[in-house]
Amino acid sequence: AMKALADSFEGRARDALDSAEGLAAQAQREAGEAQSDKGHAESMRSKADELRRQADDAYARAAGLDRQAEAEEQRAKAKQGEAARHTEAARRYTTQGQALRKQGADNLGQARAAEEQALRETKSQRYCLDLPGVRLAGGAPRRFGPVAIDAGAPQTSAACRDWCHEHEGCKQSVFVAGEDGAPPSCETYGEASGEPLSFRGVYNSSICGAPSDAQALKEMLEAVFKRKPWVPPPRKCSWAGENCIDTKCCANVCVADWKFSKCDWWTCYKKDEKFGSCHMGPAPGGWDGTKLGGHAPRMVPKAGEGQLTQGTKLFCFAVVMRKAPPRAAYMDAEGAVADNFKRKGLHICQCDEHAFYDGLPTGSAHNIDSFTHAWQLVKQDGRWKKMDWTVKVDVDTVFFPERLRWHLDALRVPQGSAMLVRNTAFKFHFLGAIEVLTREGLALYYERGHECDAHVGKQGGEDYWMLSCLEGIGLDYQADYALLRDKYAAQNGCRHGWAAAFHFYKSIREWDQCYAEAMSVAPKGKA
Repeated sequence: AMKALADSFEGRARDALDSAEGLAAQAQREAGEAQSDKGHAESMRSKADELRRQADDAYARAAGLDRQAEAEEQRAKAKQGEAARHTEAARRYTTQGQALRKQGADNLGQARAAEEQALRETKSQRYCLDLPGVRLAGGAPRRFGPVAIDAGAPQTSAACRDWCHEHEGCKQSVFVAGEDGAPPSCETYGEASGEPLSFRGVYNSSICGAPSDAQALKEMLEAVFKRKPWVPPPRKCSWAGENCIDTKCCANVCVADWKFSKCDWWTCYKKDEKFGSCHMGPAPGGWDGTKLGGHAPRMVPKAGEGQLTQGTKLFCFAVVMRKAPPRAAYMDAEGAVADNFKRKGLHICQCDEHAFYDGLPTGSAHNIDSFTHAWQLVKQDGRWKKMDWTVKVDVDTVFFPERLRWHLDALRVPQGSAMLVRNTAFKFHFLGAIEVLTREGLALYYERGHECDAHVGKQGGEDYWMLSCLEGIGLDYQADYALLRDKYAAQNGCRHGWAAAFHFYKSIREWDQCYAEAMSVAPKGKA
């Protein structure tokens, strides 16, 4: 029983021990949890402390920004005050500037009035003569502008004349109207030359002096206009089918046989008081039949002694059929012949201005379209306007520009004549190896040449077409049958010291040989 009791107590002791161990384990667990909670609390306290520090820093920065804001506000208020002061100063300066501008305008007005009064007084004490259509020679231009006012260059001939009239030192003015987009110009000179350079509508000169110079100025004017050649206006004739009752002439050239040994000319016949027309042969039946005129181009007489002549500045051009092959075994291609004299600086290269144009591949045996196209290229080029003559020269022509100048100088063509040069006694007196027109003649072609498309047929070559057109629209002529030596006219050989052109030489060898022969007999001192 004691053993059992002991066993019982032992069992209860073991149970109590187990319970104690369980309680100890539980206590240990709770102690661990408490320790963990303590660490968490300490962590939270540390984090809270950090957040308090950050908050303190933020409050401190905010306070600093508040102080900066207050400082900026103070500076802004100061700048506003300064800006207000500047604005007020600007208003004062503007008011002062307006007053000064008004004073300047008043002073300028007074200066202008005084200047104009001085100019009127000067003008009243001077004597001037106008020379319309005249460009006088002069030395270096001088500016005789107002002292107080610079009004710029006069834009009209009257203003240019008055400009000189009003300034005592000015003895001559030359006004040039603007051409081709160029502005007008006024040149003033300290001396009056009395030497005319040109008579053209775009010019206007004046000569001035004291009243005591009036007689001398009148004599100078008379001497100037004595040098002006008489150039009649171009004739306007009627084409076949048009009314010729007023023109009394026919534009169409004669209809000739191939030898030009016989020509049938057109005649302007009167039908009635209001109508007439050009016909070949007799007048139509039932017409009045009175002959009013025919085709009669005018020959230009030489300029009188001392009168101005056309001058000798040349614009020359050649049409090169570069894609055309030689037409015979002994010939060279046109491009090769042209390149030969171009490389040597001969032919048209010795003119004052020159141009090479490519021919059109028209297939025409006479190349009329190609050459008329080239004349349009000349128009577009524009350099012809600054020259006295325009010259079309064939590539197979051996050409001496300096000799042409001799011929033109000898012709003494009155300056401003609208004309061509007939260059041969053969057939129709105008062979296309070299075609020579004055500047005014070419201008007339560009003005009225479109008429030829409708009224001139394309029979014959380019030269006959061109002659028919030019004479039809009213170009006059001078004849110089020694200018050209042409094989077509049975004028072989180049040993001639006066001719300016030799035609035709279609190979480089022949061309060079002809050139050498012509040069071998050139007049002494000439080239």
